[in-house]
Amino acid sequence: MSKKFLKYSVSVIIILFSYGFIYHKLSNHETLKNFTLNGLSISRDQGILIIFVFLAMMLNWSLEALKWKELVKKITSIQFLRSLQMILTSVTVGIFTPNRIGELAGRAYFLKKGKRTYGLLAAGIGSLAQLTVTVVMGLTGFILFLLFFPDKIHINSLFNKFTALLIVILAIFLGWSLFHVQKIKPLLLKIPLLRKKSEQIEFLSHQSKKSIFIILMLSFVRYLVFSAQFYLLLIICNVHIQLLEGVVAITLTYFFTSIVPTTTLAELGIRGSLAIFLVGIFTSNIPGIILATLVIWVINLGLPALAGAPFLLFPPK
Repeated sequence: MSKKFLKYSVSVIIILFSYGFIYHKLSNHETLKNFTLNGLSISRDQGILIIFVFLAMMLNWSLEALKWKELVKKITSIQFLRSLQMILTSVTVGIFTPNRIGELAGRAYFLKKGKRTYGLLAAGIGSLAQLTVTVVMGLTGFILFLLFFPDKIHINSLFNKFTALLIVILAIFLGWSLFHVQKIKPLLLKIPLLRKKSEQIEFLSHQSKKSIFIILMLSFVRYLVFSAQFYLLLIICNVHIQLLEGVVAITLTYFFTSIVPTTTLAELGIRGSLAIFLVGIFTSNIPGIILATLVIWVINLGLPALAGAPFLLFPPK
């Protein structure tokens, strides 16, 4: 069996798994089982917001492509379009893997041999930056919750302060780790997969502070983009929620989604459950919350995964 045939076979299997997974999630989602287009009307304002949501999806993944370009610039020089193709393909690969861990491998796969481990570790730094932003924004949301909506929290105040302290510690640790990869190198080398990769870890640990700051800022802007998408979709789905309420609910939803270990098969359900609980504190329109959660998953993950599939068979040059 030739290496080329094997490569194409694996690519086809990944594509089938990705498409099948997306079909499974959509066809088995409770909100869509009884959903019909009969009587459905979209106002002009809602139509404009929908356009903004789709434009934000393109901005979201363009920012991630810029971040990937920055992450690998010490490894290899790539054009923006090629970076975007690699990002979309990584979504295809990662969509059915636990916690979408396959995205990291998907990005590294398109680098030349000898540079893939560097790419895998670079992708890890990018994920750490995004997680750091998510935790910091989650902390912000939790503090706003304590300050402005104390009547909606029926938990001992000491527990709330302890929880806030834990999130602060986590945020500080993640931020420190991001700027001090060299100092956590001994911990990384304890991971079996990385024990023989000290050279690559050493190389990436000298990522400049300026570069890390750029990566962090791109992660922050990207977070603002997909959070705004979620808020706009709540409005489109007639979920009446004030901006401050939306900020609290959305930041906490993304925070808890990021720290709860899960498989991608369960991710949409968990995110939906968290959104129902957290957004539901401020509104009773549960069907609207579920629909908004489903639609943002389709727009930000389902469609990019479909778009990235062809590049598995015809890799970007």
